[in-house]
Amino acid sequence: MNNLLCTDSTLEHQLISARNRGLLLIEHIKIRNLIQAGCQTREVQKVIYELAAQVLDSVDHKPRFWHRQILRVGEDTINPYSSQVKNNVIQPGDIVFFDLGTVLNMEVNPVLRIETDLGRSMIVPGPNIDPDKVKICNDCERIFLEGKAYYLQNQDMTGKDLYEYISHLARSNGWQLSSQFHSGHLIGVFPHERILGNTQFDYICLENTKPMSAPDKFGNKRYWILETHLVHPHKLFGAFYEDLLL
Repeated sequence: MNNLLCTDSTLEHQLISARNRGLLLIEHIKIRNLIQAGCQTREVQKVIYELAAQVLDSVDHKPRFWHRQILRVGEDTINPYSSQVKNNVIQPGDIVFFDLGTVLNMEVNPVLRIETDLGRSMIVPGPNIDPDKVKICNDCERIFLEGKAYYLQNQDMTGKDLYEYISHLARSNGWQLSSQFHSGHLIGVFPHERILGNTQFDYICLENTKPMSAPDKFGNKRYWILETHLVHPHKLFGAFYEDLLL
């Protein structure tokens, strides 16, 4: 048991539960058809914020986020997390992806809050959709799943190992990874960056030569998020998929 009075098994259960609640938010975004041609990204972000308060049963109806919310459209989908989101008008046939990092109260201990981080891509309906857009979205999810399976077979691999594997899968399918330096990071009790640290060893990146199975500074198991952000080598669009490595 760590300094936060949360066992490894309890934290794992809460991470999965929080993820499932986050997936419910994504389903509501799709069911309510919030992402439509003609809308501006800022308008959609505002609606998603309001929806999150309802779906996630947020305290005081104010959803909490542990990182800024991302909704990228069209050419903006090639840009990494660090790039400012552009307020674009959504066009028919655009790829749209969102990156939702919410904070939820833990079910077993409401004093503590748990992080989620989920990313998905979709194509706005329209005529004559570029088949490469369909392929990159499908490949993005498939490469994530292959990367997850690769990790689960050997959780002692380093962050460098997993990053290189994801990069290999991207190239072998005709894509590039985005310019972001990593393909994933730690996740846990909020705020994990302040509690656990924020070094290269806390990311799935080339600089992380430490086993991903290594415990945190309190001796507890670490939990990971994997990101696949693929970019077309010539055309100005990309796709994004992000989820828990459990």
